[in-house]
Amino acid sequence: MSDMVSDYTLRPFTVDEYHRMVAAGVLDAEERVELIDGAIVEMSPIGRNHWGHHLAITTYLGRVLGDRAAVAGQASLPLRPRDEPQPDVAILVPRDYVHGPDFRPTELLAAIEIADSSLRKDLGVKAKLYARHRVLDYLVVDLQHGVLVHHRDPHDLGYRTCTTLRRGDTFTLTGLPNIVLDVSAFLV
Repeated sequence: MSDMVSDYTLRPFTVDEYHRMVAAGVLDAEERVELIDGAIVEMSPIGRNHWGHHLAITTYLGRVLGDRAAVAGQASLPLRPRDEPQPDVAILVPRDYVHGPDFRPTELLAAIEIADSSLRKDLGVKAKLYARHRVLDYLVVDLQHGVLVHHRDPHDLGYRTCTTLRRGDTFTLTGLPNIVLDVSAFLV
């Protein structure tokens, strides 16, 4: 990066501006980008290992959660005013998202990121983003170390509780306390 870049202040984009850029063709709707803190950020490519874990996790959650929650893969979630992340998996309040009202951030019960090359971003910037928007549970499937990192109890600067879980462990989500989830299903 040149020294000249540090002399400029970047102008952040809003979620509405981001959507207008896609509608106008400035950004391709298929481009792997997300809006984080007003910046359009490239997402890591999805490799075979990531894709396989994604399929296993969404299949497991769909079966275990049934109609008690909606499970969305690669969902673009407008959290407003300057954030629209695309978690690998989102667990949402169950309702009709096609014909119902627009998505509301309070409907996001849990966000899940499957992290390999994106581990630093997912445990840093993304954790702070989800906490700031009061996402009750944030899970990071850490493919590098073979663990599941469970963040709970959000506040403005991050999560108060962060637990590293391993195969054989179980856990619950704040918004779905009566459903016990098996960590092994996330670490296939």
